[in-house]
Amino acid sequence: MASYYYLMAQLPSIMPHTDPPLSYAQFKELALRFLTEKDAAVLESLTLVPPREAVHTASAVVNEWYAFEQELRFALEQIRAAKLKRDERIAPAETPASAFDIGAIVRGVSNIDDPLAAERYLLNARLAAADQLRKLHFFDSEAVFGYGIVLLLSERASKFKMETGRTEYHSIYTQILGEKI
Repeated sequence: MASYYYLMAQLPSIMPHTDPPLSYAQFKELALRFLTEKDAAVLESLTLVPPREAVHTASAVVNEWYAFEQELRFALEQIRAAKLKRDERIAPAETPASAFDIGAIVRGVSNIDDPLAAERYLLNARLAAADQLRKLHFFDSEAVFGYGIVLLLSERASKFKMETGRTEYHSIYTQILGEKI
């Protein structure tokens, strides 16, 4: 437990809507020095994209994160399918329900027409969920995993740049049409 205290005490704060203070690779390199073998295995497999089928890890925070993310992704999939008038896919029975109001998140994002604004809305919902999951964990392995999730979300958010998106859009558009814009 003392080693987790020293690890968490030296990690910089992650502020929302700013670039992350360190990369996930740097965090992982530092954290692996302090973690037990079991916790290191959880950190090594930590991802923002959970497996499609329910997975049980040695961490309650990671398990709850995966349940939240799986439920959110399946709900978004159903909303998109309904908008396209396709058969809705039903979440597998073994997907555990999360403790979050996924319906409110999906209803909110489904009314946003701007893709960047929708991604930011989802990011804020994911950050709120991650903060809720790590709320009572300060200097234990769950705090380390919660920090890792928030850092991964911050790294993802730092890639949402309007100009970069516009350039990529024009590049794809040009490739499709085979001409210069």
